[in-house]
Amino acid sequence: MRLAGKICCCCKSMLPPPHLPGERLCSRCLAERNPRKRVYMFFMLRQGWHCQFLEEDLKTPLPRKLSVNDPAKLFEIAERGGYRLNLEGRQAMEHAIETGRGGIWLELTQDQYRKLKHG
Repeated sequence: MRLAGKICCCCKSMLPPPHLPGERLCSRCLAERNPRKRVYMFFMLRQGWHCQFLEEDLKTPLPRKLSVNDPAKLFEIAERGGYRLNLEGRQAMEHAIETGRGGIWLELTQDQYRKLKHG
């Protein structure tokens, strides 16, 4: 069953379909192997949208800052950063954009976090 892609190759729990051949990990084991880093993204409208990123303690800024002109890019950054764009998340971002400022928690991969941390 493991080689048929029906159970996790690590914890042996059942995997959801489609069952592709080969060893696969369940979402829990995959998350344990690739931990994500929580980062707060604050954005403000000032002649374009300026984004600043803070560590989880909300005190330590990360050196990389972004500026975008289109608010749709904020949604793209949020989606790539692991922000849940369900109904609640989308409405919260739309409200922040209407207000001209807001912030969201991102769940970044190690590679994404490294890019923010080192410019």
